[in-house]
Amino acid sequence: MISVDTNFLLLILIWAATLTFVTLVSVRIIKKHPSYGFAALVAFYVVYLTASQVIAARTADFGSLDIFGRTIFLIAPCATIVYSFISQVLDMINEVYGRKKAFGAILISFMTQVLYVVFIFMTFLMKPSPFFEFEEAWFSLFSLSAGIVVASWISFLICSFVDAYMFSIIKNKFKEKEQNFKGNHFFNPYIWLRSLLTDAISLALDTVIFIGIAFWIFGGMPLDQALVLMVGQMIIKVFFGVLDTPWFVLYKKMLIGHTNTEKQN
Repeated sequence: MISVDTNFLLLILIWAATLTFVTLVSVRIIKKHPSYGFAALVAFYVVYLTASQVIAARTADFGSLDIFGRTIFLIAPCATIVYSFISQVLDMINEVYGRKKAFGAILISFMTQVLYVVFIFMTFLMKPSPFFEFEEAWFSLFSLSAGIVVASWISFLICSFVDAYMFSIIKNKFKEKEQNFKGNHFFNPYIWLRSLLTDAISLALDTVIFIGIAFWIFGGMPLDQALVLMVGQMIIKVFFGVLDTPWFVLYKKMLIGHTNTEKQN
């Protein structure tokens, strides 16, 4: 039995509408303005990452899940709903521009996150004005511990490169079978496979690495508690990671017949 908050349906609707908007806009830019396609997708990638850094400070109650008489409370950072967007746009870059460009997007986006943290640190060195009334709240929101920052960066780099590499391998391995599929393109199993598999694995791995480093190694959380935290967050991340797959398939379907002028790798 699954118990969810009453706002969960509204959350899903807004999440789906946002994903639809980004998918349609990305397709239009790639097809109508190909020279801006890669830049546009990287821009979305950076926005997703930065947004996840900001909203990760707030945790959310996604309800609970009863499995074999045991209740698992689904508590996770609000950024969990954005992680699937991050994996999705990386797949979108990889699909059109190839693995090397996907690796480049990862490195570019990582550098923006380093700069983001540096700029936040710079503001800590400034004396607040006498009439700024939210200093304590602001400091509490943006003062990230070193352990969380390190864990976030390590998990992002490892999982993003794993995602991009696996996606490319699976795509190339089943390329001929995908092209020979005779049914409706939207139901081509080989397109679904690479998005579903890579997103599920990378998001699950991200949970293990981040919580393991941030809360178990740096935070000193007992291993049994860290494992419970991992399970709950992993369920939510993988749920959203699987849920966004139809949008990737739609993205691929809408780009049929569009030839990328850049060499894929």
